[in-house]
Amino acid sequence: MKKIVPNSTPEFNMEMIVRALQKAVEEDVPKQLRDNHLETNNYIGQMRGDFINENLRNLAPIDGYELLPIHRFGWKGRLLVNRENKITLSIVTQSNLHTIPLKKRELPHYTISILHMQNRDLQGKLVQQSFLPMEPFDKDLLEADYNTIIAGFLNPDEGYRHYFVAYQVERNELVDVKLILMDPLFNIVSENSLNHLLNPDFTRLTDEIDSDDKINAEEKHRRATRKLSKLKPGLRKESEQA
Repeated sequence: MKKIVPNSTPEFNMEMIVRALQKAVEEDVPKQLRDNHLETNNYIGQMRGDFINENLRNLAPIDGYELLPIHRFGWKGRLLVNRENKITLSIVTQSNLHTIPLKKRELPHYTISILHMQNRDLQGKLVQQSFLPMEPFDKDLLEADYNTIIAGFLNPDEGYRHYFVAYQVERNELVDVKLILMDPLFNIVSENSLNHLLNPDFTRLTDEIDSDDKINAEEKHRRATRKLSKLKPGLRKESEQA
């Protein structure tokens, strides 16, 4: 795989990420709600992210990605790392991505620190000053926060870039997915639609995640078949008479 550069068409594999997203949105969450019907479903706001991370955990190693755990004030997330292409990716809804730079904070959102360190030499195509009420953070604070986030997992001096996989959901359907590269002020440097990767082969996805379960099921079936073929003589005669 080739290393991507700003404003070019990404050449690393994004199919796995879109598959993990779509399975979480269109299969895992609806099934969870069907199987566990509650009077209220306030937990659904975090549930989708948990299913996305679980799917990524199962699929990421297949395509050369690693998961970097992130812990922020009781919240646990995952950052995707691709060492070959020197990229990190965070998965967010498009609405959340829009609000990150707008919300006033005492401490930086983890993506603010990452963009400051990994994308600080980039400049967005359109700079909208009115769109940037983001409070400035001290450079030393951002660097210290970034070092806490990556915790030695990667070497920032190797030229890593950070991308967002921003998605939109309507009624349990994944309707739009974009790969977005931003500068430290959240101006868009490049944006690529990933919608051509929607509607993946869920059978293949299920095979990869549940392969062990299927092997166990097949083994149980073979054992049951062997037991039926070894019926005691008396039972076999009764069966034939029936």
